Amino acid sequence: MKAHLAAIWWHDGLKHSFGGAGMFRSGDGITRRLFLSSGVAAALFEPWRTSCASQLTVPTVDSLTLQVVIDNATFGPFLPDEKRPGLAIRRVNVDAGKPAMTRSPLLAEFGLSVLAESNRGSQIRRVLVDFGYSPGVLAHNLESLAIDADSLDAAVLSHGHLDHYGGYPGLFRHQRASPLPLFVGGEEVFCERVALIGTPPPLMGTLDRADLVKAGFDVRIAPDATVIADHAFSTGIIPLRSFERAAIPTQMRPGKGCSRDKLALAKQQAGLLPDDGEHELATAYNVKGLGLVVVASCSHRGVLNSVRRAQEISGEQKVHAVVGGFHLVRPRTDDEARRTARELAAMKPAYIVPMHCTGETFIAEAERLLPNQVIRPYVGTQLTFNMA
Repeated sequence: MKAHLAAIWWHDGLKHSFGGAGMFRSGDGITRRLFLSSGVAAALFEPWRTSCASQLTVPTVDSLTLQVVIDNATFGPFLPDEKRPGLAIRRVNVDAGKPAMTRSPLLAEFGLSVLAESNRGSQIRRVLVDFGYSPGVLAHNLESLAIDADSLDAAVLSHGHLDHYGGYPGLFRHQRASPLPLFVGGEEVFCERVALIGTPPPLMGTLDRADLVKAGFDVRIAPDATVIADHAFSTGIIPLRSFERAAIPTQMRPGKGCSRDKLALAKQQAGLLPDDGEHELATAYNVKGLGLVVVASCSHRGVLNSVRRAQEISGEQKVHAVVGGFHLVRPRTDDEARRTARELAAMKPAYIVPMHCTGETFIAEAERLLPNQVIRPYVGTQLTFNMA
């Protein structure tokens, strides 16, 4: 109650602006230092800090297969399959068994989409994490990999960047009998974004909620940790607890595409502000006998923070694999990439699977530290985690 009243006072009475370290100006006798130390700042800017971090009852699956549907890289039919402890790697060859090689191979683009298929006894669940950049590439790769979108039980959108949501119109070829549950982390996913990649910076656009519904999705905003399709769980909002910063090359426009009154109070009146990725989710599984497999997607809130959040939610400390984009490129630095590799290695995961926006500096350092534990996937690659 005190935090709520203080939040109202802050909103109505204290002048504020956005802009790095000088975010706050003092007013009515309060200083920035006093405000930040009072706990009210946490309630305003990181509302998850005011709630108890109670554990979720996380299911355990017997087996998990992740298949790369969209990523930045493809490879020919020459890499061998591999069997490692707790991991089978299948380098899918779409030409296998055909009389001639296709003239329509799997496509790569700067985007990410991963299909997760899990088994728990005789129960099978399929969850699609992200949709890549473009509808055509998603539709083409799904067809080439013989993935039936109607067999999906749920989908997760990690965050509101075009290279993760842009492909969604290519998922279904016809109207679904029932909408597919789509989990997102917060109202911010729908806000218009500007990409800080040029001068002037180009408009990234918005994720349209109405278009998602028309495309066959049942949109569910889930800022708290949530069990997904009986087998997976989302992290919900990921706290910034390590040295990792929310370094995101976009700006966000509150009220443009999203509802202002559903955003954090301190963001509601802004016209344009730096994106902090507060709504970003990671998706995770607890695999029997192995531990956690964490799909970090883009890690704008930090891959270490994402893994630690999954550990906190599940109560499982053993990390079997960390998969996805770790965003250790600009605006993060090479030093940050190397430090992240060192600290991730100290968590002793059995495997690290860098994809999408991870960056070569991190990969080189991770391979130096853990030469037998870094797996380089390509579009179509299947990673099966189980005790077999």
